[in-house]
Amino acid sequence: MIVTNHRRPTVVAAVAAGATFAGAAAGAAAGVSAVERKLFEAAYAPPAWADTALWAPMQVGNAIAPVVVGAGAWLAWREWRPAAGSIGVGLSAWWLAKGVKVIVERGRPAAELPGVTLRRSAPVEGLGFVSGHTTVAFALATVLRPYQTPSWRAASSAAAATVAFARVHVGAHLPLDVVGGAALGILLGSAWNLAVGSPAAVDHAHPVDGRTATPSLGGRAEPSRPATVDL
Repeated sequence: MIVTNHRRPTVVAAVAAGATFAGAAAGAAAGVSAVERKLFEAAYAPPAWADTALWAPMQVGNAIAPVVVGAGAWLAWREWRPAAGSIGVGLSAWWLAKGVKVIVERGRPAAELPGVTLRRSAPVEGLGFVSGHTTVAFALATVLRPYQTPSWRAASSAAAATVAFARVHVGAHLPLDVVGGAALGILLGSAWNLAVGSPAAVDHAHPVDGRTATPSLGGRAEPSRPATVDL
C-alpha cells in the first residue's frame, strides 16, 4: 500500500460534518417537517420489544462510555492519543450536546409531535436537539478510526449508527436530533485527530513495502517500516 497524505480525508470529514450540523440545527429550529415526521414514525414503528434489545448497544453513547472506551484504547494500543481522545472528546461531546440543546430549545418527540401516540416508555422530559448519546458514539468512533483495521472501523461505525437509530426508536429523539448529533460527534473527533495527529490508516489486504501489516490487540494495524506516518 502507498501511504499518502491522510489528513485530507479528515479535513473533508470535519468540513462536511460542520455543514451538516449547521443544516440540521437550522432545520430543527424551524420545527418538525412532514418528511421528518414520517421518518420518525417509520423508525418508531418496529415492535416495542426492540426497546429492550436496543438498550445495551445504546449505552455506547452514555456519559460513562468515553471512560470505558478510553481505558480499552490504552490497553489495546498503549497510545495516548486514542485513549485521551476517547475520554476527553467523548466527555466534551456529552456536555457540548447539552449546551446545544439549551441554544436550539427543541423538545423531544412527546413535545414536538402531540398528535402522535408514543409508548409509555418514551422520554418526555428534557430537550431533543442534539442527541447526546449519538454525539458521543460518533465522536468515539471518529477518534478511534485511524487506529483500527477496516473491520473494526466498520464495527465502530455500525455501533454508532445503532445508537442513533435506537434513540429515535425509543422515542427520545427526532431524526434531525441524531443527524445533528452524528455530525457534531464526527466534527469533534476529526478536530482532535487533526490537532494531535494520527497514523495513516492501514489496509491489511495490501502489503507495505512487500510485507503485510501486522494487526495487534483491538484491531490496530502497525505498518511495517519503512512506511512513513504524516503527522
